[in-house]
Amino acid sequence: MSGICLLFAGQSVQETGMCAELWKRKAAREVLERLAPCLGEDLEYLTTRMPEEELALTFNSQRAIHAHHLGHWFAYKAAHPDVVLDGAIGHSMGIVAALVAAEAISVEDSGAFIRARAQAFSEVCKGFEAPMGLAAVSCEELAELFRELDGFPGVSLALHNTSRKAVLGGSLSDLEALARHAQSEGWPVRIRVLKVEGPYHTKAFSPCKEGLRKALSCVTISPPKVPVFMGTSGGREDDAERIRELLVEQADSSERHLEAVRSAYEHGCRRFLEVAYKPQPVTWISDQLLDEEGKPLPGVSVQAVRTEEI
Repeated sequence: MSGICLLFAGQSVQETGMCAELWKRKAAREVLERLAPCLGEDLEYLTTRMPEEELALTFNSQRAIHAHHLGHWFAYKAAHPDVVLDGAIGHSMGIVAALVAAEAISVEDSGAFIRARAQAFSEVCKGFEAPMGLAAVSCEELAELFRELDGFPGVSLALHNTSRKAVLGGSLSDLEALARHAQSEGWPVRIRVLKVEGPYHTKAFSPCKEGLRKALSCVTISPPKVPVFMGTSGGREDDAERIRELLVEQADSSERHLEAVRSAYEHGCRRFLEVAYKPQPVTWISDQLLDEEGKPLPGVSVQAVRTEEI
């Protein structure tokens, strides 16, 4: 097997029991045990039995998702030793797992950074004076919706995922006001509030950047051995120090995931793989790799592998 571009999801994919089967698989358990000292000794409970409401908290969800990513990837590698990567893409926090897959960051350093990131994001969330969050939006003409955001200064673009899907961040009252306005105006748009504590990838998270920079000063980052495409820049990144800075900037920068996937295609990636409890970003490929007429770009194939299929 060769020519795979690996995908890792971001926050909001957490589910109770997402790693329950992984702890029973040798390769997955080994990497999870390596992560436990840095992610937290509660890692097995966190990834197997923690209730949904508790798991949705930022400090818990980010740690659980990262463990889920690495557990699935290492289990898949063990079951498919001939797999060769052409690239790796991480949606939001998933970029850290992508960097591990590209051998740019060690398992242990990735766990230490994710824990610090989760803690920093959690502290910002605790400081909000009013409820804040994210809302997934989907419509045929996102550009028109983006223009309308000028009338809602409390709402900003947090993640641009596909040609028809994005995520907006802001106070819940502003997001709800936007949803009501869209409904009253008859906009053909679907708006759904996500299970998260705050508006990640917006300026609300600027206060945690210095903490992230300090945490990363203790992390060794090497040039990736396979191309890594980052949503913070929307393109391929090879320089270790630039990657370090982008991991900091990611906190309050809009995530250009759509551009990252298109950049991977431009660099020759054609086969996209996601191994997960419930694959998500791989299901977006058909809405990302389109030509100017909205037709699928040639040569693209996708593969979603669930835990039981590894």
